[in-house]
Amino acid sequence: MRLPPPYDRLLIPIYLPTALISVSNQAMLLLLPLYALHISGSPAYAALVMGCRGLGILLLDVPAGVLVGRFGDKLVLLGGVIANTLSVAAFALATDQWLVALLAIPYGGGTTAWVLSRQSYITDTCAPDERGRAIAVMAGIHRVGALVGPLAGGLVANFFGYPIAFLAGAGVSAAVIFIVLGFTRNVRPDSPGEWTSLASIGRIVVTNREIFTTAGYAALTIQLMRAARQLLVPLFGTLVGLDAATIGVVYSLSAALDMSLFYPVGVIMDRWGRKWTGVPSTLLFVLGLTVLPLSQGFHSLLAGALILGFANGLSTGIVMIVGMDLAPAGQRGEFLGVWRLIGDVGGVGAPLLTGVLVDIVSLGAASFVVAGLGLAGAVVFLLWVPETLRYDGDTRGS
Repeated sequence: MRLPPPYDRLLIPIYLPTALISVSNQAMLLLLPLYALHISGSPAYAALVMGCRGLGILLLDVPAGVLVGRFGDKLVLLGGVIANTLSVAAFALATDQWLVALLAIPYGGGTTAWVLSRQSYITDTCAPDERGRAIAVMAGIHRVGALVGPLAGGLVANFFGYPIAFLAGAGVSAAVIFIVLGFTRNVRPDSPGEWTSLASIGRIVVTNREIFTTAGYAALTIQLMRAARQLLVPLFGTLVGLDAATIGVVYSLSAALDMSLFYPVGVIMDRWGRKWTGVPSTLLFVLGLTVLPLSQGFHSLLAGALILGFANGLSTGIVMIVGMDLAPAGQRGEFLGVWRLIGDVGGVGAPLLTGVLVDIVSLGAASFVVAGLGLAGAVVFLLWVPETLRYDGDTRGS
């Protein structure tokens, strides 16, 4: 039985490799800080290693977009997966602390190259009224990876050791290389022209400054709240006296609610528009972050976590889809590079902002501040961001 569009065009070239790379990458989010802690005994060093991964993401956001604009999607997809594969394999051999931290940078860079070129590929091969469903299914696959990857990685590391776990992750990534080589179309840029310079990136920023300051701010706050929730839920759970297993149950129930929403959210976005899920999800993030500091035990923490899980599910793919809709055809890769940089500043900056606020004020104050920034993002999204489902901005900057 043939799948309906756009799933038939994306099943092998995008969805299958996404499933594999998601398992590998999500396992690494568990294994990398644990391995860093294992070789150093220092939580601060483990945080440094994950910070180096975030640095790699930020450093490669714009260059990856430039490469997509110059060479097309497939080459950057391959480059990202190869960088991931080699970095993960090298972790299996690395025991020096400086080397593990250094390897985390190209690992983060490979991740952002893969994600951006995959986003560009879907933009190039799907009509605007297909993108919501296409991205929602991909996000659903990613959420399955978030459940399977850490469990599989933890079991392998527990029974066979970290080097074997890293090599297994590298093997999964290596399989993606062959799938992309054999089945992913080499979608070329519309008009590659001359090599993109920093000056032309600056012109893209200036030309699209209104979009980056309005829609970009909304995207940044969504990513900020997403990342903050991953840190705040376990911290509040510890604060109210719950053990790790009980906090894990809260996480699992929140993740299950989150994962159940990806397909209907995609249909809503393609049928009625992006704001129908984007604005409510932002407001629900604000509500959940406001409820968390009121937690007194298991049930109240679960209530906040479920609200945040519902918000995250309702926001499935929203940042990527709005960026795809707004990207001008002649400069799509470069635009998406800047767009991802804005969102990743929110994602990478959330733990840093939270940590500073906790140190200066309190955990509850940190949650309220992030909620306040999110509320401002919801207002901007509602009042100043155009509905992008039928947005025609391809003449800008061309």
